[in-house]
Amino acid sequence: MPDESSKDAPVSDELSEDAGGGDELSSSGRGRPGAEFSAERFQDNYRRVAEIGEGRRWYDLPYRVVSWLLSSRMRSVIRPQKLRERLAYLSTYLAVFNDHERNKKWDLDDPLHNVRIPPQEHVYVPGVWVVELFPPSQFASLEQAIRKSDWDRRRRWINDDRDNRRYLELSRSGKGWSWWRLAEIAQKGSKIWFPDATREDLPEAFESVQLKAVQIGAGLTAVVAFFRLTDTAAHRLDRVWHEKHEPRLVLGKGLPRAEDRQWASFRLTQKARRALHDAARGWMAERCPGYFASYSEPQPLLDLLLMNESDPAKGERVDPELADALRAIGFTGDLLHITSSDLPGILLSPVDGQLCRTLEGKRTWGLWGNRKVIAAIPGYLEGRGDDVDRAIAHFTDGRIRSFSVLLAISGFLEIAESEYAKLRDSARARHHTFKANRLNYLRRSLLTLSLDLTSVARDVQDFWKRNWRDAHDIEFVVDRAPWINQEDQALGRERVEPIIMNNELRERQQKWFDKLIEADRDYRDLLSTVAALGASADTYKISRVALWAAIASLAIAVVTLLLAEVKDQNVLSAVLLWLARVLEAR
Repeated sequence: MPDESSKDAPVSDELSEDAGGGDELSSSGRGRPGAEFSAERFQDNYRRVAEIGEGRRWYDLPYRVVSWLLSSRMRSVIRPQKLRERLAYLSTYLAVFNDHERNKKWDLDDPLHNVRIPPQEHVYVPGVWVVELFPPSQFASLEQAIRKSDWDRRRRWINDDRDNRRYLELSRSGKGWSWWRLAEIAQKGSKIWFPDATREDLPEAFESVQLKAVQIGAGLTAVVAFFRLTDTAAHRLDRVWHEKHEPRLVLGKGLPRAEDRQWASFRLTQKARRALHDAARGWMAERCPGYFASYSEPQPLLDLLLMNESDPAKGERVDPELADALRAIGFTGDLLHITSSDLPGILLSPVDGQLCRTLEGKRTWGLWGNRKVIAAIPGYLEGRGDDVDRAIAHFTDGRIRSFSVLLAISGFLEIAESEYAKLRDSARARHHTFKANRLNYLRRSLLTLSLDLTSVARDVQDFWKRNWRDAHDIEFVVDRAPWINQEDQALGRERVEPIIMNNELRERQQKWFDKLIEADRDYRDLLSTVAALGASADTYKISRVALWAAIASLAIAVVTLLLAEVKDQNVLSAVLLWLARVLEAR
């Protein structure tokens, strides 16, 4: 077999965490019908490239040398365990290049190592939504964002002379609107027009950003940003999805990883989708930072993905070969079915962080649907122009706002729970010496967390108890996929009742709030005890210092008295003279 070098292979320098997921399974198709493992095909593909160490490739000689050093005959020479571990690491490192060379020679027809994208299938991403929360501790940040921007500059187009700060002041005092338009920002040079829009340099993927402030109770303001993508950016995911991805070496911390065509397709396609998410989250963190940005946590995000042929909302079992293609763009939800009658034809699907490692699965959701099916549903296109994709995005934007805030509240609770856990776990190391600065740190942390937690808990509870329903308050229902229910019915199994997701969120959040408030109460009691003990310790230390200061003062007074002059001689001389006379008299 002719020798080949891997040095001309496509190499990616992303960190390994950005390309994770390849080591838990060698192929997503194993164990599923339609993509059966063939031992004969595997052996044929494996033999196309010689085993490492059997040729004259650049890595064969070093591998043979390392293998010889690790052999049993050299054990008495190479004794240090750390050295042997380093040699074993080098051996594994070199083997990756052999795997990469084999991946390049693998059969293009093997469904376990390749992803086939149906040529007639396409995906379009017209919009992305990002949510940021502003509890009491972040109110100043929202005020500063409004003050630094010129979002109010063209509010003269609105029949209201109140600016954003006035709207914010009224809403947080319980006298304002439940929501209002915070800003509409258009990309400089774009043809898009809004009545009161300002123009600035947005990230190149976005044509415009619409910010809406949503008031929950009196103390919690949420800002929902709708990023409308340019036509080029909206098609970017589809273009990467349809590209022919060759095997790659992924470099980063630790060992490089050899990706076959399937895993390269998964990572690079998901990376293209995540790039849109990162741009939206990054802009939000820079221009309107709030609770999530203050903890360097990803804000809750939803994006809209419109398919050309397949219909995820229909709930049919996904064809095995199409399953890999959909997984490449981040869809793995053909078991659970989350839908809303207020958004017909659209399926809500969370990003699975285990199956889609390149995507930021934390607080990331996708809204999936078929463009043709949705366009035929009454209400979507009425009065929204001829652009079907943008009309669907505009309709979705008018419905998803309140629900996205409810998802964000769960994210708020996740962070609060994590922060309380950090305070608990670091309390012994941080506060055992009763130092004032450490006590102040604990007090500031608990003050911020307590203030936010109690305020948001009260506001969310009032929100759930409302006896009226806003047009934007939509409900999602969680059910098993229709194809599973059909199978259950055919086999005579009892059907699992669907769950209203809003009710599930309400119950879960209420229990979450109760648990955290109880923990907060315990921590505050402990803080009071620590403060009292610290005060006692400080009082004891101060009393000891005062005693020694008194002793020192007494000593100084005695010395001063002895050195004082009385009738041409000091007291000390007089005392010594008197002692001398007494001794002579004896």
